[in-house]
Amino acid sequence: MRRDFSGDKTTLDDVLGNEYLLVHEVVEISELKKMGRHINRRVIVDSPKTVIYSAHLTALEVELSYALYKKDFDWIRMRLKQFKESVLENDPYLPAELRPQAIILFRKFCSIVGLCE
Repeated sequence: MRRDFSGDKTTLDDVLGNEYLLVHEVVEISELKKMGRHINRRVIVDSPKTVIYSAHLTALEVELSYALYKKDFDWIRMRLKQFKESVLENDPYLPAELRPQAIILFRKFCSIVGLCE
């Protein structure tokens, strides 16, 4: 089970049972490796939050783009809702310098699926 800074729990079964989460995790690991991080049990707690969140934002963008390619608008809406509630509104660990990138990502996909405020 993986826990992130926001307390979200994702199990291996969750990831293996969902193609979008699988894409997300593969991209996230790839991004961390590109940044020179060693993938192990402690990578989340031992890495700077900017590294972790940067990888997460990239992975989320690829995940949502893949869902868009598959025209799975319900998945995109659900993930945007989760992202807004768990990261944009309630995550004290989101680095301030990444907040603009997170908001741009959120708005980009909101406009695509008609969730703009």
